[in-house]
Amino acid sequence: MYSETALEPVRLIPKHLEEFDLVIVGAGPAGSSAAICAARAKLKILILERAVIGGQAGMSYHVENLLGYQEGVLGENLARTIEKQVMTHECYVSFETVEQIVADNTMAPKAVHTNTGNIYYAKAVILANGLEPQKLDKPFENSFFGRGISYYAQGDAAFYANKAVAVIGGGNCACYAADYLSGFVDHLYLIHHSNTVKAVKTLKEKILNNPKIQCIWDSRLEDVFGIDKVEKIKVMNSMTGQHTWLDVKGVFLYVGRIPPKDFAVEGLRTDEKGFVITDECMRSNIKGVYAVGDIRSKQIRQIATAVSDGMIAAVNVERDLARKGNELWA
Repeated sequence: MYSETALEPVRLIPKHLEEFDLVIVGAGPAGSSAAICAARAKLKILILERAVIGGQAGMSYHVENLLGYQEGVLGENLARTIEKQVMTHECYVSFETVEQIVADNTMAPKAVHTNTGNIYYAKAVILANGLEPQKLDKPFENSFFGRGISYYAQGDAAFYANKAVAVIGGGNCACYAADYLSGFVDHLYLIHHSNTVKAVKTLKEKILNNPKIQCIWDSRLEDVFGIDKVEKIKVMNSMTGQHTWLDVKGVFLYVGRIPPKDFAVEGLRTDEKGFVITDECMRSNIKGVYAVGDIRSKQIRQIATAVSDGMIAAVNVERDLARKGNELWA
């Protein structure tokens, strides 16, 4: 929130064992939307975010197809705008990682445990913790992480100026990363297990017509070699079985995103891929626990749908708390 005597926002800091009407796990577009809506309803809110307000929106180079931004918007700028708007409202914010939520299937208070040892109590919890990069589960992945292997093109692109790199994947995220990286690197290999990129049409055309990008179809990353940092990668063509070594200095992995595995809410109903199942009001199967944004089982995962999820959840939190009243804390 903004103080009356300062131009800069003042962040309210929660205390161990403090009680809240609502704890929001994650401050991406979904969580931030929920926070703004809930704050306007005068609920006492705590936002728990492990990185930065704005979430993965800030990790995108250029966000398109977003109402109000005809020419698109840089992800970094969008995240700053989200943060500024959130901080104009009265809410508590703490940068911690939620490790466990203890919640039975009643409207009793939920206990939210974090990596710092803090416990916060909430009448309701909104899960907006987003997704994390899918890993290949290969030995080289950990060996070369931070030394040539990355999951974040925007943050690491400058390290590979005028060098050759590889992007593994062929979806929208991989193609956005490849398009962004092509502005820095000398040459880029886009390696995909299919025979075409699976991105929106305009993005697909940009990738296929970019002279710096060489698409390698029907292929998978098999191995990475280097003394101290990445120097070469071994790629296998799944159709022919042929192996090829490519000289690259960086490997950017964009093979998908999955729900966090280190996050526990016992009894929470999820689909076969680990996404939280909710009703149209964003309620999960556990009373007082809601899920919004990318973590939710749904058809489309975009910023616009995340913002909608957050608002819907906050409206229903307010209604559900008003309906139950003081019996929540009985």
